[in-house]
Amino acid sequence: MAYAVRRPVENLYLVRERDRRRTRELLALGLAALPPAVVLFLAIWANLETVRLGYQLAKVAQVRKTLLERRQVLEIDRAQAAALARVEPIARGRLGLVPPTLEQVILVKDASLVPASAAPENARPAAPAPGKASP
Repeated sequence: MAYAVRRPVENLYLVRERDRRRTRELLALGLAALPPAVVLFLAIWANLETVRLGYQLAKVAQVRKTLLERRQVLEIDRAQAAALARVEPIARGRLGLVPPTLEQVILVKDASLVPASAAPENARPAAPAPGKASP
């Protein structure tokens, strides 16, 4: 049987030089792979964004549907609360209100709603504010 003797390799005088041509090839390969990688990244990002927006749109549509149903319920409740068939018995019974007599009714005409051509000619001008002298 033979024994192998390990001897340290003495290569103190060996100097490693960089292969500049191989470095340029590696750099060129990296730069050539960069544009397709960017395009692939952008395509994946656009797809993920589309899916995210789809989920968000579905969620907003569900919220809108819920709000429309709630609005419809509230409009029905409002119509029922304002119905004369409901209000009149409450007004007469609990509050003791009665219809007004003709003497209690005062007709007020709003001058801003009447066109200038339809205004009566004998109408008096508005009284000046208190404390101001008229010219």
